[in-house]
Amino acid sequence: MTTVIHQQLRFVIDEIDKAIDSHQQWYQRLLRVLVSRVAPDEKDLKNDAHKSCEFGEWLYTSHIELIQEHPTFVSLEIAHEKMHRKAKQLIELVVSDQGIPVSLFDEFNDELEKMRTQFQALRHEFADLVQNLDPLTGAQTRAGMQAELNKEHALAKRSQQPSALAMLDLDHFKQVNDNYGHSVGDEVLIKTVACLQHVLRPYDQLYRYGGEEFLICMPNTTLEQVEHVAERIRSMVAEQQIIYDKEGNTLQVTASIGVTSLDPAYSVDDAINKVDEAMYEAKAAGRNLVKVR
Repeated sequence: MTTVIHQQLRFVIDEIDKAIDSHQQWYQRLLRVLVSRVAPDEKDLKNDAHKSCEFGEWLYTSHIELIQEHPTFVSLEIAHEKMHRKAKQLIELVVSDQGIPVSLFDEFNDELEKMRTQFQALRHEFADLVQNLDPLTGAQTRAGMQAELNKEHALAKRSQQPSALAMLDLDHFKQVNDNYGHSVGDEVLIKTVACLQHVLRPYDQLYRYGGEEFLICMPNTTLEQVEHVAERIRSMVAEQQIIYDKEGNTLQVTASIGVTSLDPAYSVDDAINKVDEAMYEAKAAGRNLVKVR
């Protein structure tokens, strides 16, 4: 599982690097047009020039779900289109033998820097994911969790969009290790994360919070929605048949899950405490349940 996730993330980063290189080549050609008055590429004079350059072709036809679903990707699309509009204006002035106003060139550079900043932010986030993956399950570790949750908390406060947390703990996990061995316990953890990733969206954040505890952050999600997702996860985990020996014998595990909103009125630590309390309420009520706080 971890190998597959690493491969996916490395592929995404490689694709981003190729796109950055394509953009840099386009920019060098643009400078030759502006400075040396070489003939421009007709594509750059189109109204949809942002979709015609090599970078734009990648940007608007990428089938990599991990990128398309990322909020930074949307911001990158907007910044790229604005940058091309300014570039088109510059080229049109050069073609008609007019001078380029300093203000217009500065506006182009501003849009260019915004786009490059978004691009580097996208690459940086995926590179951080590679560095912060739990080697066993492929979930993110707690290393960058607080910073990411603080970022999501601040975004929720600015945008007034709801976000939610869920905390999952496998029931009686110690008995699995004691009765079947740690290798089987590891397999249970791997299968559980695979189950979670099947349900969660590409931009949801999944952290291995403790030995058999997992914290989930779901942007743009109401408390009612996260409760529904948690119920689906709980059901899928309970239905899993996990093979534990060469004869094909299987075992099943259950999970207790707590959910709460990432309320801008409270701190991230308060939200984590609330979702942790909700999870323990699920355990106290009999386990294999979802509780809301």
